[in-house]
Amino acid sequence: MADIERLQRALVAADQAGDVEAATTLARALRQALRPRDLRAENPAEYDPTSPGFQQRYGSTSAMGTGQRLAAGAGKFLFDLGRGVKQLTGNLSREEVDERKALDAPLMSTTSGKVGNIGGGLAFGAPLALIPGVNTYTGAALAGGAMGALQPVGTSDSRALNVGLGAAGGAAGKFVGDRLAAALTRPRQTAGSASQAASQASATATPGVAETTTTVTGGAQATGRGGGSVFGTVGDDPAAGLTASQRQIAERGKELGFRLTPGQATGSRALQQMEAKLESQPMTSGPFNAIKERNQRALNRAVAEAIGENADTVDSTVLDRAFTRLGQVFRDAADETPRQIDPRGFLQTFSEIQDDIRGIVSGFGEHPLVEDLTKLAQAGQATGKQLQSLTSKLGKAAYKQMTMQSGDRDLGLALYRLKDYVDDLLQQGMDESRAQAFQQARQQYRNLIMLTSRVGVVNPSTGNVSGRSLANVLQSKDKMGFLRGQNQSAMYDAARFAQAFQPIVGDSGTATRSMVTSPTDFVLSLPFNLATRAYTSSPSVNLAVGTQAAANAASRSVGPVAQSIFEPTAPFLPRYLPVYGGLLGANAQ
Repeated sequence: MADIERLQRALVAADQAGDVEAATTLARALRQALRPRDLRAENPAEYDPTSPGFQQRYGSTSAMGTGQRLAAGAGKFLFDLGRGVKQLTGNLSREEVDERKALDAPLMSTTSGKVGNIGGGLAFGAPLALIPGVNTYTGAALAGGAMGALQPVGTSDSRALNVGLGAAGGAAGKFVGDRLAAALTRPRQTAGSASQAASQASATATPGVAETTTTVTGGAQATGRGGGSVFGTVGDDPAAGLTASQRQIAERGKELGFRLTPGQATGSRALQQMEAKLESQPMTSGPFNAIKERNQRALNRAVAEAIGENADTVDSTVLDRAFTRLGQVFRDAADETPRQIDPRGFLQTFSEIQDDIRGIVSGFGEHPLVEDLTKLAQAGQATGKQLQSLTSKLGKAAYKQMTMQSGDRDLGLALYRLKDYVDDLLQQGMDESRAQAFQQARQQYRNLIMLTSRVGVVNPSTGNVSGRSLANVLQSKDKMGFLRGQNQSAMYDAARFAQAFQPIVGDSGTATRSMVTSPTDFVLSLPFNLATRAYTSSPSVNLAVGTQAAANAASRSVGPVAQSIFEPTAPFLPRYLPVYGGLLGANAQ
């Protein structure tokens, strides 16, 4: 203001003095000084309606105190539930939800608004924790899934994901609550002595319900219920977790296209028991069947690749195509070029095989094909045609011994080892590209023989490979490669995945065929189909794995002092954390 007055006085003086040039300059400066300031240009962040600074000064919550924003945040949570119900009944569109979110954005950009919203959720969840059965894995998942279904969704949101994350959050809350309660109530060590735990076990049975209870004084309680058409409950899971080898196989399996359920990804037997129950019910089995189908295709692809084929199945057509193609590769090696045979090398190979089967196989040296090779070795050379004919016969003889009911499996293995030696001779003298193709065909042929040497590994009609049977074959025939992990090919890793993550409960068919006798159970199970679909999604699996890591860290960090302080809260954790975990998951999106 002082600068403006100074310019005004100077302008009057210049005008009185008749100094036109000075008066013009001063008039221009005065107009510039009187021009309104562009505050938006000087401080863009402060005048940006989307910035916290603008909202704090000029937004709809700028006149509200901290207490008012806390109350408004809590009210927003309850109003959101009402809007969710309204949307489920078809009286609220996704576009209207987007508009409401935009109006609530200033409130939710404040810390007190967020705290109030969380507080509203805690207040809403407290009565839910008193519902019987909500502190079981099934009850927690149902409650979390229901809360996820009640969340209003905008145009870019997914209700199915809300339901799945809510169900996963509820089950995760149950898991965390049990772990923390067990850690807080475990016996504390005292100087010179340790608390002694007494244990007792009891079992009771009633028609339609099987129950087993084990109680450890000062420890955790584990129960299991199930039967009929109901989902049942599963109890505490203090030993959940994956081994280092399982974690490594799980990561490799993801690269190959395999998928895990939350129970498999965390190693939680309790979650896997719940998943087994859901899988056995027709209303909720779809997502689990989809995972099994995807994993089966991944296993089939890995095995087909191992025999040189690009297919999602390994049926009779694919097997015949592989045999024909590989047979042609070996026939192409049948030339008239002589290969040198070192008698000492032959004697060393023959002696090693003979020593390994001594007392197990009789008459190996008198086998006609072994005698044929001995004659060629004595001659010191053989043409490609002679060696190709011999290796083909050795392969057929070995396969016959390995597959026929009256065959000698050990003799078959010995003949295969001799075939490898003949193939090494046949590969001599080939150029680099031809030798590489021949070597690849040899490996593919070995894999093909392992697949077909035992009934049950491959179903030639469906083209599906049994992961468990494949793992057993590889473990028995290639201990170095499979058992000791020296072969890291896709087929071997796929077999390891199938072996590491087998179903915890086999399906006898009884649960799948059983009728849903209770109308209440039937009604409750229908929306849970949506929950299981999202429960098995990748975000739910990642949430379960992250929650398990947090629970393990929290359990390990509970020291004697913290244990004595928080021990009174232990009885409430398994009841309230499932509900609050479900709320957290339902709102995670």
